Amino acid sequence: MSNQILIEAQKGWLGINFKEIYEYRELIGFLAWRDVLAQYKQAVFGIAWAIVKPISQALIYTFIFGNVAKLSSSGLPYPLFTFCGIMAWGFFSRSLSSSTGSIVGNSGLITKVYFPRLVVPLSALGRGGIDFFISFAVLVILMLVYGISPGLQILFFPLFLLLGLGITFGIGLIFSAIVVKYRDLTYALSFMISIWFWITPVAYGMENIPQKWLWIFYLNPMTWIIQGFRWSLLGVGEMDWLKILITGLFSLVVLLAGLFYFRRFESEFADII
Repeated sequence: MSNQILIEAQKGWLGINFKEIYEYRELIGFLAWRDVLAQYKQAVFGIAWAIVKPISQALIYTFIFGNVAKLSSSGLPYPLFTFCGIMAWGFFSRSLSSSTGSIVGNSGLITKVYFPRLVVPLSALGRGGIDFFISFAVLVILMLVYGISPGLQILFFPLFLLLGLGITFGIGLIFSAIVVKYRDLTYALSFMISIWFWITPVAYGMENIPQKWLWIFYLNPMTWIIQGFRWSLLGVGEMDWLKILITGLFSLVVLLAGLFYFRRFESEFADII
């Protein structure tokens, strides 16, 4: 008698079988590694781009904002200050872009084989994760060069990383489901990320923002993720824990909304693609 697998619809508000997703962990790893190889395998500099790009961005922003505009960097060397922000923002933007196009990019797999569809956007976080860890290693080297060592506040670093990941994955899930039907929204998301970058203190400190415009940055959850990265790793700035709490609640709501929306429409993916 052959083994049979019974696939049943999941019940409940989210209807997510986390045990089943765990059982497909090898597929998640395979798809993530495949994306990393596809990105760097045929590139001239290979994975070195993960180092060259953020460093070059940090140098450009240092020249424009630090040398030309004469903006302050909370008392830190501008390259170090900027690179920390670029590292955090790069993880957010690359992971969001990858997860958004993940369902459409794996249409051949989705229409032929059964597996939990949530596996696909989860694996898409791998590319941004690899780039993040490479950038983090570069940041550690820069901290050693400039003689900056973190204090006990570094214990809070995983918290800010998880908050950023929750926002990234939640928004990514929503857009990954939407672009299955409306492909042009991929371009709209790229535009949104570009605008979002400039109203997030990635390449400049909050002290440079005029008082009348601060409310815009306070409403931006990524502001407190970036601030948290710099506070926990570089020891600059003060934490407004009320705003961090609000950011945490926002991250949780966005994540749950993304999971709910993705589960609501995943049964239609194969038919639409």
